[in-house]
Amino acid sequence: MSVEIPINGYSLPQFNEVEELFRSNMLNGDSECGDEVGACVSIVIEGETVVDLWGGYKDLKRTQPWDKNTITCMMSVTKACAAICLLTLVDRGLIDLEETVSHYWPEFGKNGKENISVRTLISHQSGVIYSDGAPAGSLWDEGTVERALEDDIPQWDPGTAGSYHSFTYGPLISGLIRHVDGRSVGRFWREEISKPFNLDFNIGLKESEVARCAEFIETPGTPSRDGIKINKDSPLYRAWNPMPKEEDFNSQNWLEKEFASANGHGNARAIATLFGGLSNNGQIDGKQLLSKEIIVDAIREHWNEMDRMTNRHFRFGCGFMLSCPPFPFGGRRDNFGHTGIGGAVGFGDPHQRLGFSYCCNRMAPIANLGPFATPLIESTYNSI
Repeated sequence: MSVEIPINGYSLPQFNEVEELFRSNMLNGDSECGDEVGACVSIVIEGETVVDLWGGYKDLKRTQPWDKNTITCMMSVTKACAAICLLTLVDRGLIDLEETVSHYWPEFGKNGKENISVRTLISHQSGVIYSDGAPAGSLWDEGTVERALEDDIPQWDPGTAGSYHSFTYGPLISGLIRHVDGRSVGRFWREEISKPFNLDFNIGLKESEVARCAEFIETPGTPSRDGIKINKDSPLYRAWNPMPKEEDFNSQNWLEKEFASANGHGNARAIATLFGGLSNNGQIDGKQLLSKEIIVDAIREHWNEMDRMTNRHFRFGCGFMLSCPPFPFGGRRDNFGHTGIGGAVGFGDPHQRLGFSYCCNRMAPIANLGPFATPLIESTYNSI
């Protein structure tokens, strides 16, 4: 017996196939990755939203329909948003990418980190991939992770190699922003970016936003999730040691506090608008997000090699993943964006001036773009 699943929103006629595939994702699921529970997809081209769809449910019991204003945890997509905050300060002349981090954050400049540049830090090349001095489960103890990063020793000569800073990226960028601007990364993002540009994505939610948030559903067998929580031999396990292992990504701390590596909450509409703007010379609704010069620099390749944290071949710019084998972002080499564990993705195409995003509240057991976002991306490019 078929069950009717609520699906709403719109797509321009040119993108009818995208809508059909989204409906198929929600109705039929995938034999290996299971069913989607709730999800949304959005596409923005030259500032125009051409697809904005949502469907399914906010909760595992499937009692609360996913609506237009539902938000969900987009995991490491948050890292790109943290990078944008830092790049905003660069754009304003308050930070120099070639200056040392310790120039702005003196306590950071020791144990081999004295000469790490801001560019090295933002591009995942610092070697500061662990915060071993932070006790297990101490993530939400204010200042503990940041002090551990100040004492940390890089795992390689900074600037000579890249590796995905899976856990430490958010606290590193947040610490630098706070030392320069005085605000936390979540407050900076809200006041300078999400509110002025009307982006329904934030790092640290208010009570009214928590009420709109979908339940995040963990899936055992997801490679990064199991590395973080179960596999003690994994570099991810060591890196994420400060996060309480009982964290299910629905706790009050996870929703309301700031962890700019992973606990940003929003929807596809916000992230497609964001990357659509970055791909459109920094313009969102007639306002300038970042200068064209900063964007061009930020999305050029800074490293291209096997990642030491997850054993996947990555390419990175300044805080943005670049199109690479696990995450081809439409197969176009200049495309840039970020993914989040379990299926969230946002990326931009500077040639088409396009922004794409897909997110869901059920973690899919994947180490790539997976069976749900991939056909939507392929159909997007078939339609333009």
